[in-house]
Amino acid sequence: MGYYITLRESDIFISKNDFEYCYEAMCKLNERDDLKIGGSWGNGEAKSKWFSWMDANYPETCKDMEDILFNLGFENHKYDEDGNLVGFIYDNKTGQQDLFLNSIAPYVKAGSYLNWMGEDGSLWQHSFNGKEMTMKSGVITWE
Repeated sequence: MGYYITLRESDIFISKNDFEYCYEAMCKLNERDDLKIGGSWGNGEAKSKWFSWMDANYPETCKDMEDILFNLGFENHKYDEDGNLVGFIYDNKTGQQDLFLNSIAPYVKAGSYLNWMGEDGSLWQHSFNGKEMTMKSGVITWE
């Protein structure tokens, strides 16, 4: 079970010079047990917690930003001729991608965006202003 989402359109830019900063920001998230929704429980208490679809020890198993993005479900990373990240594909169940994207928002070029569609036709956009990521709802208007 799960909710399937598809990245329908994207215009994203992350400088290769910031890949390590993105990796560090995404690894730092692992300190935030309060944000994790995956885990194992016993006697009503969490024995271990993790982010959806991620290993509990992903900072140890993922060697760089691209590995973390891949483990989150992003595939076919695209790079420009200078090695900067300019795109990827996502077509899978939703997890907690938004938390990881928000953690790297300061390193994503202002004006970048990701347009999503849920399995029920819901539309939303993650947009980046160079400091943070915001989420907007989308509708299609026919005229």
